[in-house]
Amino acid sequence: MFRPVDAHDHVTSPVEKVPSGSRARQALGTVCRLCGRLRYELIPAAATASMTCLGWLHHAVGVGPEGWGGYGLGLAAAGALTYGGLKFKNAPAASLGVASTGALVNTAVGAMTGPSVPSLIAGGVVTIASYGVYVPWLIKTRHERIALQIKAAKTAPLPDGMGVNVTQAGVTGDSVEETALRRALVALGVPAQDVSRIVFTDTGWHAAVTLPPGKNTSAETVIAKQTQLEANLDLPGKLRLAVGAQANQLIVRMQTNDPLAETIAWPGPAITSVEHALPIGIYPDGSQVFIDLVAGHVLIAGGTDMGKSGVINCVIGNLVACEDAEILGIDMKPGALELGPWRRNMLALADDADGARQVLTMVKAEMIRRGKYLATLRGPKGEPVRKWTSEHGPYWILVVDELAELLRQAPDVASELVTINQVARAMGIRVIAATQSPSEQAFGGKGTDARQQYSTRIGLPVFETEPINMIFGRGAYGRGWRLDWLDLPGKVMVSSRRYADPREGRCYYVTDRDIVVVSTEHARHEDEEPAEPAWPHPQHEPDPDPEPPTPPPGSGGGGPRGGRPHLRPVPTFPDGSRIPDNRIALWEALQKAGPDGVTKPELVADDIVGHGSSATQPLTQWTKKGWLDDSGKRGQAKVWRLVAVAHTPRPEVTSTDEENSACPASL
Repeated sequence: MFRPVDAHDHVTSPVEKVPSGSRARQALGTVCRLCGRLRYELIPAAATASMTCLGWLHHAVGVGPEGWGGYGLGLAAAGALTYGGLKFKNAPAASLGVASTGALVNTAVGAMTGPSVPSLIAGGVVTIASYGVYVPWLIKTRHERIALQIKAAKTAPLPDGMGVNVTQAGVTGDSVEETALRRALVALGVPAQDVSRIVFTDTGWHAAVTLPPGKNTSAETVIAKQTQLEANLDLPGKLRLAVGAQANQLIVRMQTNDPLAETIAWPGPAITSVEHALPIGIYPDGSQVFIDLVAGHVLIAGGTDMGKSGVINCVIGNLVACEDAEILGIDMKPGALELGPWRRNMLALADDADGARQVLTMVKAEMIRRGKYLATLRGPKGEPVRKWTSEHGPYWILVVDELAELLRQAPDVASELVTINQVARAMGIRVIAATQSPSEQAFGGKGTDARQQYSTRIGLPVFETEPINMIFGRGAYGRGWRLDWLDLPGKVMVSSRRYADPREGRCYYVTDRDIVVVSTEHARHEDEEPAEPAWPHPQHEPDPDPEPPTPPPGSGGGGPRGGRPHLRPVPTFPDGSRIPDNRIALWEALQKAGPDGVTKPELVADDIVGHGSSATQPLTQWTKKGWLDDSGKRGQAKVWRLVAVAHTPRPEVTSTDEENSACPASL
């Protein structure tokens, strides 16, 4: 259904030579169309030019006494008509007399001097004087005629006598479509001041309409009455309206053919690096719809069953083939029904609120480590390195399906998500969030709206107009981002640095078979899910799985270099509070030392703490809390050893020994 775009279709392809005769005919046709549109405005100039040419012709053939006598009688008659009209206050007679006098004087000067400067001056003066009288009359006549048409349209259909005919200024056009558009606007009570020449394309036609200035005749007013305007047009196709460059400019588009009516098969992974433009669909002209993940976070929003999961599958299906990308997922559908099929391609996947907290903790810890790592780097000229690239390690892509549901079930993670949105981009971490409810509450609540952090926004069909401004920003509805016009699942509009104007496209359709094939081909981790579901439900709950072994240091952060991180308890103090990241290494050293304890010189030698006194404060605090005993000595150094106390368990999060190091081993 879509043909490839060849060289002849490309804007940079060589221009075919057009014969000079064809160019002349095209230019002549353009002039004729322009004169046809401005025929009423050109009447005085055309009449004056005709009389001037007539005088020049008379000069060429010679003017005898009888000719000059005719000019004299004509001038006398025109003068008498003018005098009578003024005397008896007859405006039409006076206007006709003045016009006749000017025309005869212009012709007489031309007959006397021929083509000359005096003749041209006389013609110019007469033309200016004619417009001074004609323009007010033309405006008044048009206003009266349009007012009459509006009145007739409000009471009954337009009669034949007021329909399409060449004698009615302002309501006819160069084509059937333009005439219908002008008449439809007149019937709506907003007559057009000007309609640009209608442009016909493979999918329909479009034009720009200049409306009278004023609040009640603005483009926004007409857009609000789109249904009525479409009925007035009575033309085949789907009407689309948008505000033009100015408030009183209306962009009218009529789609008569939809090349996106059928689903578009996904061609499979098309990129090998996350730094490449990622294709997600097709525009009507066959060009691809791209998103740029390196440019920033991505928001996907639309109505129920309108294709959000299809967009996500298309994005993930491309990312699994990228060696410089690690994917993490949060799917708030129990069992991760949407993201679950990609489990073997993901570094981590959560399907509930607790799991989401684990993943976000993991992402935030990685963000902190990467920031510290970048702070140690310098460029070729010694300049600081401020942004992550694939040279430093893989990008992390966090995919969140049903963002609003996540924040409803776990409102405490809102601040974590806001921090990641605002800070993590420089550390090579991107967020792809999908939601049906793009409200302020879905992005953290009042005062913490993170929608502005999503530089790429993908809008799918919606059933109401209110979500449009929530997705694309204030005023998007009037600027043409009409997601309510998208009539099929998978149709999209993309707003990004690449796409500033609204344009309808359609996403690729990724089948379940596509997911299985691509996921298997690019699997990075073993499937930890059971091969068969426990169905029917067992009569008793099985014993929990033992804690998986902790990966050895230096095993990497996942993907081709390390494998999926294991789950283990969050490091906690004996009272159940969480151990800060910068204290974990010290606490683990105390645990490893056991009854023998550890001294500060030993901690320094093992590179657990620096040569300063950074360990003194936490060791002293822990001793006061009764967790440590500092009564012993080894040589001249004090020995610190853990005291056996009751331990309060904490919930699990995703973490690795690598995460507790000062710098990622994968770097």
